[in-house]
Amino acid sequence: MIGNISNFLKLTLLLLAVFQLHYIFAQSPKYHIAPYQSNWFEASEYCHRMGMRLAIADSEEKHNDVVREAKAADLHEAAGSFGVWLGATDLARTKVFIWHNTGIRLRYTHWAAGEPTGGNEHCLELHYWIAQGFNWTWNDAPCHDMRYAMCENVDKVSCIEAF
Repeated sequence: MIGNISNFLKLTLLLLAVFQLHYIFAQSPKYHIAPYQSNWFEASEYCHRMGMRLAIADSEEKHNDVVREAKAADLHEAAGSFGVWLGATDLARTKVFIWHNTGIRLRYTHWAAGEPTGGNEHCLELHYWIAQGFNWTWNDAPCHDMRYAMCENVDKVSCIEAF
């Protein structure tokens, strides 16, 4: 009898812990901006250490969400120029940008006029620099430039996703 009660209490406590963790995860913010600037590769590593990934803005809605987060960071006013790394590069094939964490080519884009320019610019940033025509638009930048990481929480997905 005592063994059955003990097992029941263990199961109840385990279920409560699982529900609490689910609640905490569900309440965590969708996006997070790193507190310091880094190159694109370090930004990607930072997001992974946080259990996140560099943000994927593969629709107008997601682009607007990322812009809203970047504006909320309130770092763009003081600097006059501000950029956050997003999760795409064309390192494998010039001017063919791929979302790094999914391997999917960019379908939705929000490039500034004349972008991407190529050359040694292979990493995607969301950029704000009115004087140069960047009004929360995309730019291909040198991957070693220093920008803030825009990290994104993602639901756990299987290893195989539909393309």
